[in-house]
Amino acid sequence: MLKRTLWLRHETKPFEERVALTPSAAKQLQLRGHDVRIEKSPTRIFTDEEYSRLGLPLVETFSWKDSPLDTIVLGLKELEENDDPLLRRHIYFAHCFKGQDGSQELLARFAQGDGKLYDLEFLVDQTGKRIAAFGVWAGFVGAGLGVDFWVARQLGVDPNSMAPLRPWTSSEDMILYLKERLALVDSLPKTIVIGARGRCGQGATKLLKALDIKAECWNSTHTKNKGPFKEILDFDVLVNCALMMNQTKPFLTKEMLELNTRLQVISDVGCDPTGPCNPLPIYDSITTMKHPANKINIGKQDLWLTAIDHLPSLLPRESSEDFCQQLLPYLENFLSGQIEDTPWERSLALFYLHLGKHGIAPELSTGTSLPL
Repeated sequence: MLKRTLWLRHETKPFEERVALTPSAAKQLQLRGHDVRIEKSPTRIFTDEEYSRLGLPLVETFSWKDSPLDTIVLGLKELEENDDPLLRRHIYFAHCFKGQDGSQELLARFAQGDGKLYDLEFLVDQTGKRIAAFGVWAGFVGAGLGVDFWVARQLGVDPNSMAPLRPWTSSEDMILYLKERLALVDSLPKTIVIGARGRCGQGATKLLKALDIKAECWNSTHTKNKGPFKEILDFDVLVNCALMMNQTKPFLTKEMLELNTRLQVISDVGCDPTGPCNPLPIYDSITTMKHPANKINIGKQDLWLTAIDHLPSLLPRESSEDFCQQLLPYLENFLSGQIEDTPWERSLALFYLHLGKHGIAPELSTGTSLPL
């Protein structure tokens, strides 16, 4: 059996507490003979002690940079932005395959270091369905923030006065908090969820149902090759959960907002403002836990937009456990060298494809036997 070195790195993104590998899952891989190293992290939802008491070795933060070259580095969110060449094999959400800002620079770092990227967003089965995703939790939290910020506006409060946003201990605690917030106002927000059938949309509708908010639910049959939609302006809150892989007609435009008299909050769970696939071209930068909402200064109606790109971080333990459970069987196969015609091979092929598109490396043809 192959013995691999898997290095769980510390996350550097502010307010990121999630992790791709829980202590119990890491122990399971160790028992299969793999060398699993855990970087010390003061911000991870699972403490260093939760790993060490299971016999998993702790290593210094950022020590992955000096690890053996055959190490597989596992993370979740972006690496630090710099010009250092990227060696080794990396598994994380890189956000560089849809033309996002910084894509070419990141891919160039991999090419310079002869490293390999297995982007978690593009680990898909033979039908193109993702094998592991945080989508349900992104939608759940995104809908919750939409409601919370709507309540804030009814009370005349700037949503950013609630910052920095802090994680809830559980989804049940989040629901209780939102019910208490809604009790401060006289009505429920008229809400629309776009992309309601997907993972994100299912999470959003689950949260809204728990709050007795009957949302209007749109799916691709409502939006494909259509838009913009003036009907959206008849709602108080828009929760956008649509996953866009290609350019599409916009759901809303700046010109439409000149006529807006009702819509007060947009929660853009899709959150792709700098890419060409953004269906809400009314903003161009994400929001953060420190500054969770931007005011859209168009028209007479106050309109606030939140677009945080790591929403599940506000429910870090539940979302991490769920994601790890989805990923683990595939990770076990990866470490054992079983990648032919798997999500790993498809993700790596896409990495090489985008290197080629950026003129950084020759494009590999479909079906090429790719190294692990």
